[in-house]
Amino acid sequence: MGGTLGHGTGMTDSVAPRSSNELAEDRTRLAVERSFLAFERTLMAWLRTALSMIGFGFTLAKFFQFLAEQRGGATVGRFGATWAADTVGLTMITIGTVSLVLAVIQHHRRVVALRAHGLAPQWNLALWVAGMVAALGVLAFVSLVLPG
Repeated sequence: MGGTLGHGTGMTDSVAPRSSNELAEDRTRLAVERSFLAFERTLMAWLRTALSMIGFGFTLAKFFQFLAEQRGGATVGRFGATWAADTVGLTMITIGTVSLVLAVIQHHRRVVALRAHGLAPQWNLALWVAGMVAALGVLAFVSLVLPG
């Protein structure tokens, strides 16, 4: 049945062989698409890391605030260092938010470079989610800094 369509239906339309240029263009297009998907996975990994840092930082800040309220003052460590209620938490939130913003910038630059190689414009869900989580990080930071 080499070269026939229809699998036993008697149809003998043969498929024209593709040129090497067409095959190369297909391979290039697929390689660009695979690169885009790899960039998406990288952004999602940064998103998970940043979300963990923001959530952990917010939890730490609230925990230290709770301890300060329970003890009536700041928490003092083993070596006499005083821990401000929000210092560790705010630092974690800042690191998580800044790393996510930098990952979004890096991702955007890579996608722009891929578009120069033929990547079709498309809606980017990971980028939108990362932007919303970055906004969440800013809100968490502001909620801890502003007196409430």
